Amino acid sequence: MQKIQNFIENNKAVVAIAAVAAAIGIVGIKVLNQENRGSAKILDASIQKVPLIERLGGEQAVQPMISLLFERISSNKDLKSLFQNVEKSKASQHFSAVVLHLFGGKPTQAQSDHCKLNVTEAQFEIILNLLDQVLKMLGVDDREINDAREAFLTKKYQIVIPNKSA
Repeated sequence: MQKIQNFIENNKAVVAIAAVAAAIGIVGIKVLNQENRGSAKILDASIQKVPLIERLGGEQAVQPMISLLFERISSNKDLKSLFQNVEKSKASQHFSAVVLHLFGGKPTQAQSDHCKLNVTEAQFEIILNLLDQVLKMLGVDDREINDAREAFLTKKYQIVIPNKSA
């Protein structure tokens, strides 16, 4: 017990950073070296192990963002054609399930309907830009915005029609 108290007393900065990191779900803290004792660095690799959905606050916190993103996508003049022959409520539910899964949520039933939307390269870029806008508007950090983009990009070739850019 005395060793723990001594460590805390001698490493207040490290303990404070570790407490904040634990509160936001980061699991890897490393003291840099003896010369800068008391300084700490959050390891990027450790942040990456925490699913994006958890870093964004969990499924309930992400759901309003997904709804807003879907509204922006479905009302965008260049994307409206994707929803002409699709029931909007079903498309919204499917989109929500896909995004939750992309962000690290639990997988749902087969999610291949997006392949039937005939999304072009240009439309996919618009969707990525809308994703950026919504996340920035909601105050999401750049790291999570980049991770969200990467999550969408992992499915790009399952969504975008081959050899069709407009």
